[in-house]
Amino acid sequence: MTRVEESSPKPKGGPAPQAANASPEVLYRALLAAVLDPTIAIDIRGTIVTASASVEKIFGYSPEELYGRNIKMLMPEPHRSRHDSYLAHYASTGVTGILNRTRDFEVLHKNGRAITIELSVARAEMPGGEPLFIGSFRDITQRKTAELALAESERRFRAIFDSSYQYMGLLRVDGTVLEVNQTSLDAVGGQRQDAIGRKFWDTAWWGVSEPGAERVKQAVEEAAKGEFVRFEAQLRGPEGELVTVDFSLKPVHDADGQVVLLIPEGRNISELKRAQRAELAMLRALATIGENAAMLAHEIKNPITAVNVALRAVSKQLGEDDRAVLEDLVTRMQRLEALMRRTLSFTKPLDLRLTEFDLRELVDTAVKSQRPEILKRGGDVRIEVQPGLKLRADRQLVDEVLTNLIRNALEAVGDGARVAISARAVPGGALVAVEDNGPGIAESLKLSLFKPFSTTKAKGTGLGLAFCRKVVEEHGGTIDALTSSLGGARFEIRLPNPR
Repeated sequence: MTRVEESSPKPKGGPAPQAANASPEVLYRALLAAVLDPTIAIDIRGTIVTASASVEKIFGYSPEELYGRNIKMLMPEPHRSRHDSYLAHYASTGVTGILNRTRDFEVLHKNGRAITIELSVARAEMPGGEPLFIGSFRDITQRKTAELALAESERRFRAIFDSSYQYMGLLRVDGTVLEVNQTSLDAVGGQRQDAIGRKFWDTAWWGVSEPGAERVKQAVEEAAKGEFVRFEAQLRGPEGELVTVDFSLKPVHDADGQVVLLIPEGRNISELKRAQRAELAMLRALATIGENAAMLAHEIKNPITAVNVALRAVSKQLGEDDRAVLEDLVTRMQRLEALMRRTLSFTKPLDLRLTEFDLRELVDTAVKSQRPEILKRGGDVRIEVQPGLKLRADRQLVDEVLTNLIRNALEAVGDGARVAISARAVPGGALVAVEDNGPGIAESLKLSLFKPFSTTKAKGTGLGLAFCRKVVEEHGGTIDALTSSLGGARFEIRLPNPR
């Protein structure tokens, strides 16, 4: 006995282990009590012969409640009704789809609730007897719920991502394409599988020219260093047309500030660029006219004046009917002369002479200049200006703008016109509004309202509102046409630098 004890030294810090002396039955029961994942053993008829203590936390049954009962009690339909046929098939063929593999399955809790589990089944050969089938269960209900929520979130993201008007994508830091939206694919008539996994600069978007691809490759390198990159690029559309794109690359950082992803984004600005080119061409033409305005005014005014004088001289020698015709012609020539003067004046650059003035005094002056027209139409003008509101601007030009808007309001309404003029300080500037109770502005006219020579008046030149916009924008402000609470039009002017 002493020799046995000497040959079996005690572990340091405690008595000799007793487990080695325990019977297999004791060890078996200890194992079933300690196993974390619920485990059930059944015979070839499906009868439960043993179960771990942990089955209760998933199924609600204690091991004692399961002993001797058939495993199909834990199965939902249709598997419960088919269980016997599953066993018969296995007995005759030795083939089953659940052995030596892990699969998702649904089982029933004691209260009847369905639980999604991960099931692994193995066959255990018993010496001198029938085999047993050992099933290990793991509750994955929460994981499945999370997976479904993630899938739904991804579907929503994809719906938003693909319906975006912008061209969008997602890249690795090395430029490998991870994802692109449908809009960007439609831009070049491409397929998602042709882009995913490729370097961004090697995709169909940059096949127009080699410098384009090289510029994109350089942009990826810059964005990977944390820089925001933006430039204009050209793509080849599905019909072979060139598309101008406002392109940008934005780095995405992790919690440690490291760049982990890149977001490419593009916006089709082809129409905008065409409009800008057309407007630039018009402005250059008008600038050329403006530079030669004095000479043109002299060249145009003198012949028109001579024609007017000649017509008046001839009219004195004609009868009354013929004289009326010539007088109408004289009037038309005078209108032509006025139009040319205003056109030439409009094309000349403005020489702003900034002074500080009281806005209420300026509004009073503009209204006073239109007093005869107001009285003639039986109109009413209401003025509401914030006390002490001052502005630093070209007083004469701002007066012309207000006078023009007031006159337009009176002409638009006619008799019984009601006009309201207001002015107040706003963040960064002053807001001046002129509104009326007239018919308002048709939607079809709003886009061309401030363009030169656009008018609905029988005797209008179409330069009044264009001149107003020019003055306001030269001051760094904005002018907008809106709908008035009085029922007609409301013109809002925002001018900077109130004092």
